[in-house]
Formats: sequence, structure tokens, C-alpha cells
Amino acid sequence: MTNEKVSANRMHDLHKVDANQELALRIFRSYYRSHQSSGKLLDDFPEFFLVKPSVLDNANLTLRSSEKLIMDDCVQRARQRNGFIGVSKWRNPKLNYYWLEMSVFPYILGDDVNQNNQGEFFYLLSEFVEYTKNHPKPYGDLTAGIDSDKDLELMLSEINRRGEKLDGLLPFYSRDMLVKFNPNWPVGEVKKLLDTLKGSDQRWCDLFFEHIIYVMGKK
Repeated sequence: MTNEKVSANRMHDLHKVDANQELALRIFRSYYRSHQSSGKLLDDFPEFFLVKPSVLDNANLTLRSSEKLIMDDCVQRARQRNGFIGVSKWRNPKLNYYWLEMSVFPYILGDDVNQNNQGEFFYLLSEFVEYTKNHPKPYGDLTAGIDSDKDLELMLSEINRRGEKLDGLLPFYSRDMLVKFNPNWPVGEVKKLLDTLKGSDQRWCDLFFEHIIYVMGKK
């Protein structure tokens, strides 16, 4: 079998949450116990995959207390929502090494947003924008005036662009494995979305928060 086929099969196998335990543990042991941060094993696997929390529970993968705390916390929170642990691979191109980060899936509103789940947050934000466009009565239409407001057009375009990250994962995972939300957008869910948006450290998110408040205030 060629190296290309091996790599393709490895990537495909990692995306199978019911059959990726052996390969996932191999990656974690190499990274956490042998402290390997480069090499073919890391080169080959995808930038993101999901693993069941049971795979990492009591697996004795790391001796560092800080890493064990992070892993145990992810396992506990993933179990509580009957979900998964997302494993993201990042690379430092100058020093040519990788590092792994974990987060809990499906993403739900109220979770802290970081580089590992921001695509899921912006996907939900784009879903809310689309909801207000099709159902303007509860909160107003957030897209109203887009034809004459270039700033609004840019913000909505950026929201959609960031949310499109989810599209690349849908061939491997169902949407409810990645995000969980109420498509009817009750007030409680909207408040969580607003709190997260307001707490973002990106200036345009603050501006879009103000836009939402303005549109709601006109109702």
C-alpha cells in the first residue's frame, strides 16, 4: 500500500468515532508520554477529529498534572452533555512542531469561545441571523439595510465565512455532533449568544452586538 493510501485511510479512520480508539490512543501516547511534537504520525492525521470521552477516561496518557486536569475536565464535561472531545492540531511553521488542544463537543451557547470552537460559534450566529431574516417579529431582521450599509455587509460576510468551517466537517460528522441549539431561538438562548458576542475580544463583534441591540430596540 502506498504512503498516500496509508495517510488517507488513517485520516478516514480517525473520523470514525466508533472505531478510532486505537489510533487516537496511539496519537495521545506519542504526544503526551513520548513528547513527540513532529513526525509522520502527526503529519498524517487531520487538523480536527472527535473522540469519545471513554477513550481518554483513565487512560493514563500523561504524567503532567496540568495536562491531566485539562483532560479530566474535558472527559467530565463531554460525558455530562453526552458528547465528544474535539482534538485540534495546530502547527508552528517556523519551528516545525505541532501541538494538540482539546475542547468539548457539541458546542452549546454559553461555552467559552476559543480558536478550537469559534467556527461552531459563528455557525450558530449565522443561523440566528438567518432566523431573524425569516422570522423578523421576535427580534427584528438583522439583515435589514444591508444593501446600503457596507459595514453591516462586511460583518455579516465575516460571520458567514467563519461559520463555514463547519461545512468542511459535515461529511464526517452530523451537525448535532458539532453544535447543539434550539432552532426556535428562545430568549434564553439569544441572551447566551449576546453575552458570548459581547465578551469577544474582537472589536467588530462588539459592533455587531450593538447592531443586534439596536435592531431589537426598534421592535
